[in-house]
Amino acid sequence: MRPAGVLAFAFGLGGCAWRGRACTNLIVSPGASADGSTIFSYTADSGALYGTLGHYPAGKHALGSKRKIWDWDSGIYLGEIDEAPETFNVIGNLNEHGVAIGETTFGGNVTLAGGEGLLDYGSLIWVTLQRARDAREAIGLFGSLTSEYGYVSEGESFTIGDAKEVWLLEMIGKGKYEKGAVWVAVRIPDGHVSGHANQARIQRFPLNDPENCMYSPDVISFAKKIGLWGASRVDAEFSFSDLYDPITFSGARQSDARVWSFFASVAEDPHFEKAYENYVLGRNLTAAARMPLHIKPKAKISATDIMMHMRNHYEGTVLDPSHDVGAQASGSPYRTRPIAWKHGNNSYVNERTVGTQQAGWNFVAQLRGHLPAPIGGLLWFGVDDATFSVHMPFHGGTTRVPKSLADGNGDALNFSYDSAFWAFNTVANFVYPRWYLAPSVIARSHAAEVAFADVVAQEEKPAVEMYEKEPAKAMEYLTDLAERRADEATKSEFQLFGELMVRSRDGFQISSQGPNAPDHGGHQGGIVPKVEEVGYSDSWYARIVQDTKDHYKMADDRTHPDLMAHQAMKLRVLAKGTTSALRGAAPGGAAGVGAASIVVV
Repeated sequence: MRPAGVLAFAFGLGGCAWRGRACTNLIVSPGASADGSTIFSYTADSGALYGTLGHYPAGKHALGSKRKIWDWDSGIYLGEIDEAPETFNVIGNLNEHGVAIGETTFGGNVTLAGGEGLLDYGSLIWVTLQRARDAREAIGLFGSLTSEYGYVSEGESFTIGDAKEVWLLEMIGKGKYEKGAVWVAVRIPDGHVSGHANQARIQRFPLNDPENCMYSPDVISFAKKIGLWGASRVDAEFSFSDLYDPITFSGARQSDARVWSFFASVAEDPHFEKAYENYVLGRNLTAAARMPLHIKPKAKISATDIMMHMRNHYEGTVLDPSHDVGAQASGSPYRTRPIAWKHGNNSYVNERTVGTQQAGWNFVAQLRGHLPAPIGGLLWFGVDDATFSVHMPFHGGTTRVPKSLADGNGDALNFSYDSAFWAFNTVANFVYPRWYLAPSVIARSHAAEVAFADVVAQEEKPAVEMYEKEPAKAMEYLTDLAERRADEATKSEFQLFGELMVRSRDGFQISSQGPNAPDHGGHQGGIVPKVEEVGYSDSWYARIVQDTKDHYKMADDRTHPDLMAHQAMKLRVLAKGTTSALRGAAPGGAAGVGAASIVVV
């Protein structure tokens, strides 16, 4: 059986690579989290992806049963593998045992992509989640499944976690050489944070420490066999990343920079940001210049904190893209694609931030060990750009997908007013060219997430008591609440779009004049609002003058007061309906309404 959402995923989730699809994972070990849980984020970033929530129900399967496999990137049917006798409930990227898996594609050595076999990385995630009871078992399954059935995808970094620990596993296929994959998995030390973003990050790794590092038996010998690593070189010096995915300008600037921005925000070391600036700028790409795999944070981090880190756009750093001409008048950190472009004989890039517009869906996994596993695992699921998503909670034992997040409710080419994907896209696309609205929309989204966290804590109390005697009843109780919450959040998002449209249409900021505002006696359009001209910042007006010289300059003559009065009247006519015109003041005398003065309620 294929889960709800897989058809949508097939065209987007799998393609988190350079060609316009790029993902980000931010990782918090239990000892670094505010509540002792494992926490990590994942954004499935692709312009082609329609965000829905997938679900595989738990099942028992007869001996000899087969499971059909489709490649997630291409949607092409790859074949069948043996089905397990028992499979576990999976909602999104979380199973009922509190195991969660995320990924980012690093690509890697081009000769090692597209190998022989039946498993692409997307199917590998889902098959493993249906079979694994903890993170270590999942790692073992990654190895055994790819050995038996082969691996056909590019290089991948996987986050694999449970309530006790979290691992980073990096894998690349064997391409034309042979079936299977080589891989290494490193446990993130308790009390530390990590991350990955389309660049392999594991360099040297311990060869004799199975508690903290596991790897395929041929991860080094295969590199020697195909000539990537000299036969006489010392195994202890072997670096997975430097051999299988050597660092490039884009690997540092457009990939690792996202991890750097997270590390710089949370690092115990106050000098971290500056220490790695030259690396993320692409100026020093030596192996020695690269960032550590994990760092110790200065404070404990919560699941709702991670949701805010997913909204990072390099604000206030050397990579902040909100100040140059590409940011346009409202200071947007986003750029029209492509992500790399040419001018003359030179190549240039746009910054690739953590929060990004070309996202299908995203989540934060919060894996808690003090509750029954189907309740302790919590998937905070959002759609579209994580910057403006409202992350909605689903427990690992959730047995249904809400209508607002289900397949068949709209798609990438068909709009639906019941679809969360379209609701959040509508708001985000309204805000993109009006970035001065972003702070208040983000604040509203985050306030909803914090409120959900408080509500879920209260809902779980009776659910845990119920679970002791009637597990199915407890999960139905939580599933019903999650369904209603997601559908209501979708309605609220469309309502927010209506508020934004009313208040920020046509280049104005529109509000009430107060309880005594004129209203035409209830006729002729009713109430007369307060209409303020947003305008541009002083620096943007200066840029316009610099670019256009005197082209827009008013040729007024201040020695003729009568003409100036007439000019002021003409400008009021041209600005008809705005507050400045109603007051009788000539517009243009001051900079427009700044970002700080525009608030969405």
